[in-house]
Amino acid sequence: MKPYITLSQLNGLVREVISEAIKPDIWVIAEISQIKMAGSGHWFIDLVEKEREVITAKLSGVIWNSTYNELRMKFGADLVNLLKNGNKVLFSGTVGFHEVYGLKIVISDIDPSVTLGELELKRMETIQRLTAEGYIGKNAQLPLPMVLQRIAVISSASAAGFGDFMNHTQQNRYGYSVWVKLFPSLMQGEGVEQELIGRLREIEAQKHLFDAVVIIRGGGSKLDLDAFNNYHIAVAIAQCSLPVLTGIGHQQDETVADLVAHTSLKTPTAVAEYILQTFLHFESAMLSLFNKVSKLSVTLLKQHHFGLQTLRQSLAIQSRQEISRQKQQLNLLLQRLPRAAKRLLQTKQAQLQHTGQTIDLFNVEKLLKRGFTITRMNGKALKSAATAQHGQLISTQFADGTVNSRVEGKQ
Repeated sequence: MKPYITLSQLNGLVREVISEAIKPDIWVIAEISQIKMAGSGHWFIDLVEKEREVITAKLSGVIWNSTYNELRMKFGADLVNLLKNGNKVLFSGTVGFHEVYGLKIVISDIDPSVTLGELELKRMETIQRLTAEGYIGKNAQLPLPMVLQRIAVISSASAAGFGDFMNHTQQNRYGYSVWVKLFPSLMQGEGVEQELIGRLREIEAQKHLFDAVVIIRGGGSKLDLDAFNNYHIAVAIAQCSLPVLTGIGHQQDETVADLVAHTSLKTPTAVAEYILQTFLHFESAMLSLFNKVSKLSVTLLKQHHFGLQTLRQSLAIQSRQEISRQKQQLNLLLQRLPRAAKRLLQTKQAQLQHTGQTIDLFNVEKLLKRGFTITRMNGKALKSAATAQHGQLISTQFADGTVNSRVEGKQ
């Protein structure tokens, strides 16, 4: 029989070789492809290295429960954001080989600098992509209502930032009424993208109820805020048909969500104050307009009063002048009236005399005295010889009497 060793002996040799060849606590850069917590509290991680999206190396890792608690004390809430699928992480660990479980690296410490650098690089790439696709500034082109009174807020109901926002808007010193409706959403960690985009879609379906959308959270580290560098969240904000205001709670760094929003402010309280300022500006504009209208009204009243005074004086002068003119004309007429009446009387007397003379010319008695006669037949004046019939009686009237005769013939 040929010489041989058992599998456990072989694995033992591998373990010894690896233990001697690789020093403990070596620093390694790798990408987390998958991470999950076991019931024991230990965290098991699949680590990979990629080149052009192709996996070129792979190794399993573990963070024991006790080590995880130490790291959580060191990094706080950032630890969850560091240990996310897809993050590139710089960590310290000891490579070990177990005869049953194989090769594994036991992680003991993490340096966040590489992760933060990778996140910043991704952020810049996202900004470049959004710029190329025309999303930067798209939402900012929407007109902002003069008064932001109906607000759709996307935030966590338990977030301190949301509480600050509500206190500042609902208990404002001006007494303005701001109507707020909360659309609850995760604001960090896994699931932010899906929930926040879902809330924006809900608001879009009832956009007629709101003047603007407000996205707020109570600050945090760069890792906490990384969700707001998400490309898909940024696109949803840019495409929103309502103006979007952000108050992510950061003091120095600007997230991608801030860049695509209509208006970006530092904190939730700053957003609340910005909203109240729209009330103040509107009220100030209305007061200014009221004052202008009042001044203009006073000026117009003065002008009309002066015009009426001038018109009254002018009417008084014109009335006096017209009365004087009419009085002069009346006096002139009164002076002319006797002469005119006398002339008229003389004219009428002459006309009457002429008429009397004309009447006298046709007076029958005077005509008869001048030698004229009137011949009648059957009591009617005989105007033509042709109408006289032979043997008919006729009467002829003279000035001094009447002669009756009979027609014997006509010539």
